[in-house]
Amino acid sequence: MGLKNNIVRINAPQIAIPTSIGLDNDGHKHLLHVLIQPNIGLESDVRNPVVVILNNNLANEAVLSQKTRCAHWNASGKGFFEMHILFETQYKQLDEITDKIAERTRMLGGKALASFEGFLAHSCLEEQSAFVPDILHLLADHETLIRLLRDDIRKCTDEFEDEGTIELLVSVMSLHEKMAWMLRAYIEQEPVHGESQNRILRDE
Repeated sequence: MGLKNNIVRINAPQIAIPTSIGLDNDGHKHLLHVLIQPNIGLESDVRNPVVVILNNNLANEAVLSQKTRCAHWNASGKGFFEMHILFETQYKQLDEITDKIAERTRMLGGKALASFEGFLAHSCLEEQSAFVPDILHLLADHETLIRLLRDDIRKCTDEFEDEGTIELLVSVMSLHEKMAWMLRAYIEQEPVHGESQNRILRDE
């Protein structure tokens, strides 16, 4: 039997032991990689699209985490100490979210995104290197992710019936709702100008 790309896929839950086997006559050895697919009641036609959903959310969380960290690093002026603490608390929460999403991606047999290039390519959020986001911009990003998460939760419920991912995404959405509330509460009594004023007027 030929070994195409030196990959063996096993559906049953077995222990994978990397084995060195000779594939040529010059003394070189090649490692046989055994890939174990999850046997957890979700077929690949469910797991694969859910992994795509998870990686898109992972990218969104990673970008928002970095934007929040940028706001934390560059906070200044009135309310500096409060904003500094608020942003630090939130980017740590976002980092925890990314870790949980990446873990779920791996549980389903997928590969989690792990590069800035990948995050920016898959995120729906805009990232501008020369721009320091303020509270209103971060609030808008959280609200965007909340709406997207609602859509993903519906899709995972109606199309894929993946209770584990549904539970994770619901918890993530709830955390974003709380973070958005914190940001909204901080600025409710603050005067607004320019684009911020336009947002308030539209919301009214």
